[in-house]
Amino acid sequence: MIHFLSIRFKFRTLLIFLFMLAVIDPIFTELGKFGLNFLDVIFTIFLLTALYSVSGNRKTLLVGVILVAPIFFLGWSGFAKEKLFTALLIFVFGMAFFGFVATSILIHILAEESVTVDLIYGSACVYFLIGFFWSVGYGIIELIIPGSFSVSGHVLTRADYVSHYGFLNDNLSYFSFVTLTTLGYGDIVPVSGPAKTFSTLEAILGQLYIALLVARLVGLHTAQSIANKGREKIVVDEYRPFLERDQGDSQKEQ
Repeated sequence: MIHFLSIRFKFRTLLIFLFMLAVIDPIFTELGKFGLNFLDVIFTIFLLTALYSVSGNRKTLLVGVILVAPIFFLGWSGFAKEKLFTALLIFVFGMAFFGFVATSILIHILAEESVTVDLIYGSACVYFLIGFFWSVGYGIIELIIPGSFSVSGHVLTRADYVSHYGFLNDNLSYFSFVTLTTLGYGDIVPVSGPAKTFSTLEAILGQLYIALLVARLVGLHTAQSIANKGREKIVVDEYRPFLERDQGDSQKEQ
């Protein structure tokens, strides 16, 4: 029963926390210290949920623990606060962790041979993880090249970002998902060359992922339907003689 629950619900739980991080981050960021502390708790739960979702074997679990351990230590200890090098370090580990989880889930999706609810949850998780992966990448670019992004006409400075170095900076997370979905509102724009290139890559990947994912799901569903019809035909062919015999006996009795 425990094994069943772990397989059935791990991607759904992860998706819930990913959705929460994407939606509530801009809201709670405005609530000051309380909001930031609450987001830290939600993000910690998300990290544990993400680690659990890819803990299919010991090697995968070990890699996940190695990536997430520095995030916990540097994030909760406050050791990286307002220090450029340690802020970059925690960002690099964070970006690697997002990429690792997304890749692990994507491998699981590609290995599936039928469309399941778990497969759909996992596919949505990868989409959110791509957005957060790029968000952290934008943060790294901003830390290395201050002024890489302009927010409503105000060019960000290193002080703006290092003072709140958390992974999910509300402005850059918002910009990441706007770029991923190719909405392009224009209120936040990339200024530096690396920021423009990274934004272009995210927009391209976002469109390719949706197109390829739909093609994958349609292909699996079609193959699944054909296989089910084939099995039904085999069952009908096997039991047809018995059905015909029963019908004949019924007619004789009448």
